[in-house]
Amino acid sequence: MSRLNATDPIVFRERVRPNLGTFASIFVLLPAVTLVSEPFDFRIGLALGSFMVIGIWLALYFLAPVIEVGPENIKAGSAVIARKLLGHTLEIQKDEIFHERGPGLDPASYKMFQGTVRTAVKIAVEDPNDPTPYWILSTRRPAELAGILNGSS
Repeated sequence: MSRLNATDPIVFRERVRPNLGTFASIFVLLPAVTLVSEPFDFRIGLALGSFMVIGIWLALYFLAPVIEVGPENIKAGSAVIARKLLGHTLEIQKDEIFHERGPGLDPASYKMFQGTVRTAVKIAVEDPNDPTPYWILSTRRPAELAGILNGSS
């Protein structure tokens, strides 16, 4: 992914990868593909299953969304917004995440979720020309990100 601006320093960067359990659960494909290919040749299934598992692991690892905060902008996934258009940033803890991702979620908000990450930040958007009321981003470091965006770090 490209950075915000090649000349701007990055004050916060996080690649929000899935947890280890996600990678472990993908491993189930290996015996499944091997078993399905048993009538032909189990070695073909073993090779095909290995390639599938490794390919999915690589995709999960390297294609995970990135949050980057520079002095002027914030980039989350493919979206970029100027920091001057942002309001207060709230930390969303483990006990609040279900509500914020479900019944409390505004459909017009910008969402970048990583299902296995149980903390997030909610960033108010104060641009009168933008119909998006807020951004909600999964992050493993919500206190650090909120501190930077609120100007206390």
